[in-house]
Amino acid sequence: MKDEVENNEIVLDTSGTECPIPVLKARKLSQSLKQGDVVKVIATDPLAEADFIHYCEQSNYQYLGSSKENKKIFIKFII
Repeated sequence: MKDEVENNEIVLDTSGTECPIPVLKARKLSQSLKQGDVVKVIATDPLAEADFIHYCEQSNYQYLGSSKENKKIFIKFII
């Protein structure tokens, strides 16, 4: 599930999947991480940003924001 580590961020590419799969993959990944790890999710589902804001609130993770580029959404949060 860990795709790669880039700039001290764990990158999880969920491109091509739709709600709720990106959050479910992130939740499974987060079980193997430690507090303070930064996760960068790459998503193509337009609802992913709202889903991750809610996920971070419910999980007490720090949502760092998102950006969009070429139909991809890049979402960052801290475990």
